[in-house]
Amino acid sequence: MIAAGIPIKAVQNMIDDDSDETKVVIRDFFNIVYQGIGSMRNWASLRRYISAMPSSGVLPADCEQLYYVEDDTDYLYFHGGVPLRYTRNRLYNYFRDIGVATPLLSGSDLATTINSTTVTSATGGFVSATHVGEYIRIGMQFGFYKIASVTDTNTIVLSDAVRIADLTDPSSAANLTGQYFEIRPTGTKKLLFTNDEGGAISSTTIKVWYTGVPLPVYNDYDMILLPGNCEAVRVKVCQMMDQTDKYTNDALKKVPDYDEELEKMIALDPVPTIQRTPRDKYGQRMAFGARGTDNPGNYSSSGRRIV
Repeated sequence: MIAAGIPIKAVQNMIDDDSDETKVVIRDFFNIVYQGIGSMRNWASLRRYISAMPSSGVLPADCEQLYYVEDDTDYLYFHGGVPLRYTRNRLYNYFRDIGVATPLLSGSDLATTINSTTVTSATGGFVSATHVGEYIRIGMQFGFYKIASVTDTNTIVLSDAVRIADLTDPSSAANLTGQYFEIRPTGTKKLLFTNDEGGAISSTTIKVWYTGVPLPVYNDYDMILLPGNCEAVRVKVCQMMDQTDKYTNDALKKVPDYDEELEKMIALDPVPTIQRTPRDKYGQRMAFGARGTDNPGNYSSSGRRIV
């Protein structure tokens, strides 16, 4: 990980332009590239955890990729496509359901201040019991912010300080008004849990691990939550700037450099090695948790061992 100001300054030095206006453009490119690379794989620094899924199956709005689901730390859920719902022989399954079509709350008069956790809306409608723990999307800005508390119907407090600004006017960055917002934004992912007969499972103990969408960088001290010195981000930003300025050949020449730097980042964050398959005392592949079988004793805890 590295502070955003270091690679941003490197780009400014490369093009010999230290103006605030150019820094805004570079920072915008950085956030585009940062979120793009962040969505490519399950980076360890972007992993998130849900200790108990809500009965609605709605995931946090910042969920980018799912990579593990279990229940009571014992029952494993296996991913499948919706057409397989009634034909899978796995006892526990999860499927991507239709995403959220209507946000919990939306408006067009949100006011924010950079580096503050407090945001306000004159029309408001914020309710503690409904909105605490949900995520809010603000205007056309990057990232999703988790709501930590509701002060009153017009004011909420976020878990993280606001890192958004007017991308075209640096002088107005500290105070934005009239922002469109959505709580539990449109398109938020949902899950459906079923048994081997396709019946819905409703549990308050389902745990989910996922890769989250990172918050944008704004301050020079904001960290880019990717491994190493994030050179791949810097190279990609330079490539985008070349393309914007119509320097197509220069942009193409940076492709091998980007690929090389991305591989270095991946090498610093390897995928965990595959573990040996758990088997019961009879040498059969073992499924954790309750399972239909002619000989239930095979799957008792006393018969569990790793071979």
